[in-house]
Amino acid sequence: MKNKVYLVTEYYHENQNTTGYLLGKLYDFLNKQSEIDLVLIAKEDKDSPEYNNAHYIKAVKPNKASLFKRFIYEFLISFNFLISIIKNVEKKSIVFTGTTPIFLLIVLFFAKKLLKFKWILLVHDVFPENLVAAKVLRRESIFYKILKKVFDVIYASADEVIVIGKDMKELVHTKTKKNNISIIQNWIDYCDIAVEKKTENSILKQLAWVDDDKTVFQFFGNIGRVQGVDVILEAIKNMKYLHLAKFIFIGDGAYVSKLKEQIESLNLENVYYFGPLDQTKKSIGLNACDVAMVTLAEGMLGLGVPSKSYFSMAANKPILAIMDYESEVSDMLRIHNIGWVVQPNDIHALTEKLDEIVLKNQNYGFNSPRNILKEYYAEPIAMQNILEIIKKLN
Repeated sequence: MKNKVYLVTEYYHENQNTTGYLLGKLYDFLNKQSEIDLVLIAKEDKDSPEYNNAHYIKAVKPNKASLFKRFIYEFLISFNFLISIIKNVEKKSIVFTGTTPIFLLIVLFFAKKLLKFKWILLVHDVFPENLVAAKVLRRESIFYKILKKVFDVIYASADEVIVIGKDMKELVHTKTKKNNISIIQNWIDYCDIAVEKKTENSILKQLAWVDDDKTVFQFFGNIGRVQGVDVILEAIKNMKYLHLAKFIFIGDGAYVSKLKEQIESLNLENVYYFGPLDQTKKSIGLNACDVAMVTLAEGMLGLGVPSKSYFSMAANKPILAIMDYESEVSDMLRIHNIGWVVQPNDIHALTEKLDEIVLKNQNYGFNSPRNILKEYYAEPIAMQNILEIIKKLN
């Protein structure tokens, strides 16, 4: 008899965003397993394929710039998920979810009590601690303390918890006090990302930035409140060898308007905001640089692992990580010798590192990031580990 598994997710396809990419890969893998009867419950998206073994819920596009409108969106979509889960999920089955939308966790907590299913929780966000790091809540506030108690109970109610880094495992363990936590790093199929010569990249050609004597740094992805983009711009302003560097920012998010203002105030030809890039052109975007910059703002240790790190590795780019030395990505860069690490908010140290990198003129002496990804972090490794967790719950 097949095992009934429900994959409940806001995003489910690579056309949508990184979460869609990751959960889409998981859907494809589980759907091929002969011993699993998979059902997808996801947000409707007319720009992505529809599957026969799926139930779709309707939701408007979220407004990331307004916290209030985002709150309303999160509440409404979670309510719709609740209705779909109650209508479609069979008792004593297995439900696999991520951590967004935020109220979905509350929905799963109560639905689990009603339907007695087993819950596998993939943690990409740790609530409400991440709201403190994003400066949405204050740690000293009563509201935060109440939320923390609520979400600690919710995280602890999952039968199996998957986290994406060692630092996140430590943090989640303090919430749940349980030993059912497994580390499975974000899975990337390196075959999805081409390796392209800098001189052949269409974005760099468009900008006339294919000069090999200049080092191109790139920030690619969500430009939000906790990415520390302002620190990068301050460091750029203070560089001694800025004439040897170029900086491109690609993406969208709540901080974009401020980013544009800061770049405009710098008034430099070698600092450019390109704008968002369609998911189908991800490979082109990842190759539009010599060095990939990946950030995690101060206070975010254990709260997230930038998936962009693994995509940049697939494009064979060394990584400049601007984040805590104890973070998952920092640890990976040091162990495998594929990049540099600078503490967040240390503008002086970042400025010195940027100058150091441009003076090396791409002679870094690193291992191949793509080869490291293939050996240690490729998709098949993660998929097999997830399958073992599912089998353990049967």
